[in-house]
Amino acid sequence: MSQFNDTWGSNIVKELIETTPPEAINWWPQTLGWQVVAVFLLIIFLRKLYLRWRLYQHNVYRRDAIAWLNQLPPFEKLSTQPIFRQLPNLLRKTALGGYQRTEIATLSGNSWAQWLDEQCTQSSFGEDGAFILHRLAYDSDWNMTSDQMDSLTQKVRLWIEHHRGVYD
Repeated sequence: MSQFNDTWGSNIVKELIETTPPEAINWWPQTLGWQVVAVFLLIIFLRKLYLRWRLYQHNVYRRDAIAWLNQLPPFEKLSTQPIFRQLPNLLRKTALGGYQRTEIATLSGNSWAQWLDEQCTQSSFGEDGAFILHRLAYDSDWNMTSDQMDSLTQKVRLWIEHHRGVYD
């Protein structure tokens, strides 16, 4: 038994008959022309998605190098800095990941620094960068100041993040 009697509510609503809702709307285009356009747009979208995925897969070398740089301890807190002597090697390895080996293998000294500058406009190694990279890689007795190492680390990070590789 209902707690409300028949006189409860509006008399107008009592006679109201509910209608059934319409069927779900089909989102697929009904005409052949729009179906062709929809398939064409779907193919373009999938192709762009695939190319973006390939670029992401190709840039693994770049993400690995940045992760290595992020794990570096502060330069001034270390008594010996052998890990920082690997920066030239990291730069060369990153270049090999983004470009052809035949293009990289013959470069050294000033030509290496000039090539690095050509590939990334945001970092400038110049002649002093070539000297520092060479000394850091081959002279184990050479000591750098904290400011020099911070500057070099920043240049290497900028180059890794912003250089244009073969697929970019």
